[in-house]
Amino acid sequence: MQIRQRIAACLLTLSLMASAGCAAQTQEAAQTPAASDTQSEQAAAPAAPVTPGEDITRSTSGVEPDAVIATLDGNEAPAELLTYQIGYCCAYLNYMLQSNGMAGLDLSADLPDGQNTAQYVYDESVEMLKQQLVLENLTAQYGVTLSAEDEAAIAQQRASDIAEYGEDGYREELRKLGLSEAGYERVVRASYLYRALQTFTEAPDSPLYTSDEALADFAAAQGYITADHILLPTIDSATRQPLSEEEAAANRALAADLLAQLRASDDPVALFQTLADEYSQDPGRAANPTGYTFAEGEMVTEFDAAARALEENAISDVVESTYGCHIILRRPLDAAAAAEAVRGSYFDSFFLDAVSSAEMTLSPDAARLDVAAIYDAIAAAQADGAADSSQENPFAP
Repeated sequence: MQIRQRIAACLLTLSLMASAGCAAQTQEAAQTPAASDTQSEQAAAPAAPVTPGEDITRSTSGVEPDAVIATLDGNEAPAELLTYQIGYCCAYLNYMLQSNGMAGLDLSADLPDGQNTAQYVYDESVEMLKQQLVLENLTAQYGVTLSAEDEAAIAQQRASDIAEYGEDGYREELRKLGLSEAGYERVVRASYLYRALQTFTEAPDSPLYTSDEALADFAAAQGYITADHILLPTIDSATRQPLSEEEAAANRALAADLLAQLRASDDPVALFQTLADEYSQDPGRAANPTGYTFAEGEMVTEFDAAARALEENAISDVVESTYGCHIILRRPLDAAAAAEAVRGSYFDSFFLDAVSSAEMTLSPDAARLDVAAIYDAIAAAQADGAADSSQENPFAP
């Protein structure tokens, strides 16, 4: 689902804190008043040790792992699922920070907007749990199920893990993530269900099907445009090294001549196609003979800005970028290319709209889940396992 995208804002914020202490804005996330003042206090307090083999949810919070902690339209989530999401979010943030040369995750730190890091993790984990419940509800509502291939893949992975760890070892590896077998299977199935729901929405006979016309409208609203160009380079496309002064000057002169022909033409759009086919040295032209369909920021800055400044079917002056000289024709939006470009993001938008409009109720026990204690317990449990084996834990978030 949207796990990495949703916590990217927190990664950016933490990076800015580490490097310059600049302020950054975090995303809104679901939280309960009862929980909003507790995570910072819990993060600052030393975590109680967890007895080896003990359930992490129970030992860190006193909440039973199968206690219903969230409900959304009749779909219930046990506490262990929120424990897992907390551990996943912490582990991912910690990994990304260390991968970028920064210190590990400090849950007691405050973000520049005043929110505590542990509280942020808690809120994001609640939001990810909400996403899972919405996904399960949507697939149930529309009768979306896993394919035989998906079911076989899940079964095969379980069999492989048990073959490696044994039945007891398998359950112990799951415990290190705060999960029972039932909880783990529910998490795994959710990842497959997300893809299954997306496939379902793309079937023409689906009640959730979106036509290419609607997708093209969505793309236009997202800033997609279509533009063609004649490129006369000032660098070698293979080596990216500058051409000689003589070669670059010749291409600039040719660009000026081609533009003069276009300005004098009674049908500049038709002439543009002819001249582009003959003179453009864009290596991608064979695959894009009538231009590119792109969102803002996907093209070199000078090309993007000039293309967006044009009306449809208008032709630019010579625009120079790091690649060379461009003469740009702004075409009407290529509906088919635009639809294909946004098909995946449209589904993401549809799903997140469903999440945003849904209402999830948290039980009072939700506030008892201690982010710092859970992360410490999961990290300690996995560190104990790492001391006995050089193999990477396949269940790690």
